[in-house]
Amino acid sequence: MATLDGEATQESCQRLAEELSRRSVPDIIGFAERHAEALYRLDREKFGTLPWST
Repeated sequence: MATLDGEATQESCQRLAEELSRRSVPDIIGFAERHAEALYRLDREKFGTLPWST
């Protein structure tokens, strides 16, 4: 999240891609696995049914 400065803008995603491009394959795979796990946890039903706040 620090690389993204808390927001997934085009610019921050580009910074993330550049940062990952300098990493080893195992580091990139590890990042992808942690990212997938985080998305899976967020996609669970108990989170999907929480009320939205605006």
